[in-house]
Amino acid sequence: MKNMEKNKIPKRLLIIGNGFDLDLGRNTRYSDFAKSEFWPKNLKSQLYRYLSQKSQIEKWFDLEGELANYVQKIGNTVSSYRALIPATAQEDAQDFKIIVASMISYLQSVQRKNVKTDTLAAKVFSLVCQDSAFSKIYSFNYTDLNRVTRQFELPELSNIEYVHGCLSDNSAILGINDEVDTVDGAYDFMRKSFNPHYSSHPVGFDLRDADEVVFFGHSLGDNDYHYFQTFFKHQCEENLEPGEKQTITIFTYNETSRMEIMRTLHKMNHGRTSMLFQNNQLNIFCTSDEKQETNDALRDWFQYREHEIKRLQTKEFFADIS
Repeated sequence: MKNMEKNKIPKRLLIIGNGFDLDLGRNTRYSDFAKSEFWPKNLKSQLYRYLSQKSQIEKWFDLEGELANYVQKIGNTVSSYRALIPATAQEDAQDFKIIVASMISYLQSVQRKNVKTDTLAAKVFSLVCQDSAFSKIYSFNYTDLNRVTRQFELPELSNIEYVHGCLSDNSAILGINDEVDTVDGAYDFMRKSFNPHYSSHPVGFDLRDADEVVFFGHSLGDNDYHYFQTFFKHQCEENLEPGEKQTITIFTYNETSRMEIMRTLHKMNHGRTSMLFQNNQLNIFCTSDEKQETNDALRDWFQYREHEIKRLQTKEFFADIS
């Protein structure tokens, strides 16, 4: 039994957000789309005018966040104008389809280009592709990860779940979460869960079942907050069993984004962030830090997993568990 435990293949999970694509050199921000030639021109709806104005004002234009803000604004319309909402929503729905189709076309053009191979995202992804301990990858991006594996000459992956759909099969889902009031159903067409491509993903189960969770470029922010809240809240419980303790590794861009993540974690666990450190091995690495390459903790993180890849390929490992 000891040999079984000693030689157990750990369960690792990789969760990636838009910061992963950005670190690979892809211009996949919503603001990049809004500034591109793919952004629709001369649409007539109120939604289009609102988004176009916001995209010019906001440096960091969050399209999904602004969709939610717009629907809430419509919901606050004074009673004397509420009779006009169904007609407004109908025009908005037509232009919403055009905006989504244009965004997909833009991202397809972006993913045709080769990515950078010398970034932390590239190094982590290459390691994950070779480490059988990573049982699943959850991508919150639309881009096709197997385009990257082909460029890196690595075996294609079959263990990827695209939470918001993927460009490869035209299933990308853009919209708002269920918590947003859609004004008596007039804006249900924006709900992600109402999209015909929407499907459930066992993110919560896999988070709890993993020995290590690696987040790369995911802000843990409002749009996907509900996927992670229960997990982080549980990992901060005072009576957490020893077997439930995990390694949690977060790759983020810089000190500003690190602080934003810490605030989100503080909110998720009701101010018990210190318990997250106490109960788990929590690593946070900033990809923009030029000194990060010489960071002992980061080097140790890579070396341990690289050594493990070699160990899992030895005959001795399989002999001990047989």
